[in-house]
Amino acid sequence: MHINWKSRVTLPTYEDAELNAALRDRIRAATDDDLLSAFLHYAEGHIALKAYVKFDRLFDCLQREQAHAQKLEEDPDSPLVYAYRRANYKLQNELRGLADETETARNAIGSVWHSLRQATTRDDLNHRYRQDADPVESGLEQIGPLKRTLTPSQERLDSILAEHRNEMHRLALREAELHAFTASDDSISLDQFDRMSPLEFEQAIAALAQRDGYVLARRNGGARDLGADVIATTPDGRKIVFQCKHRQRGGRPLGSPVIQTLNGTARPLHNADIVIAVTNSSFTTPAHDLARKQDIHLLHGEPLRRWATWGIPLLTVLGAEQQPGQAAAA
Repeated sequence: MHINWKSRVTLPTYEDAELNAALRDRIRAATDDDLLSAFLHYAEGHIALKAYVKFDRLFDCLQREQAHAQKLEEDPDSPLVYAYRRANYKLQNELRGLADETETARNAIGSVWHSLRQATTRDDLNHRYRQDADPVESGLEQIGPLKRTLTPSQERLDSILAEHRNEMHRLALREAELHAFTASDDSISLDQFDRMSPLEFEQAIAALAQRDGYVLARRNGGARDLGADVIATTPDGRKIVFQCKHRQRGGRPLGSPVIQTLNGTARPLHNADIVIAVTNSSFTTPAHDLARKQDIHLLHGEPLRRWATWGIPLLTVLGAEQQPGQAAAA
């Protein structure tokens, strides 16, 4: 073989004379093809390893972000607790999906690199680089398309984190507005409801409906109300019938008979589009089951607080912003 003795690379010298002799014999026996093959093999391995390291770093970053996202907690007393929960769940889900994709790509590159390491132990690498050799044999062809996904994946991570930060900022501003609303005369706390009389409770529900911009047809019930204590019409023309049941603090939950009575009058007699049973107490499980079957909304506890205390519109709290059929027609 030909050696450029002006090279700054020198042969290593070992204390063992036989080892030195074996190394020099190996070098003397090497051909130009051997040297070029060895360099090409090293270059391929370097390309594979460099790609693997980049994907491994991205995967480590994603794992750290996942661990951080799993520690995010929502304030159970926040009026937007469910919005915060949805945003955090979305963040975790998107990070998990991107981490799975990155890990798959990293492992595929790792398999290529491992196959190149195994090839290093062969006595003859020339067969891999002869003119008629299959260029796909090294597996590097798999790495090219995978490497092209790295930058988009990194940009996607940045986008996911930025979107979550923006959503958290938006929710924080909205929460500040809701907290400010509680200081206004339009806000009614659950404690205030507990101190009311049944008539005051009905009138308070009527006032809240009016606060939302509904036109009132009845402000409170009576002996002949036929299960409708408050009747209001939304700006889009839907009629809402409220049945109000006030209980002393710590009173027993309302059972299914209340729902049966309301179901028998709200739509057949009052032509209600939306039927609501509202209480400052709670409802039994059978009452919830019957209400669900009859499409009757039960308003109490946290949903009542969101409407009355925080000022979130009633139809938003109920998830009834659209009339039936509007979403399909849009």
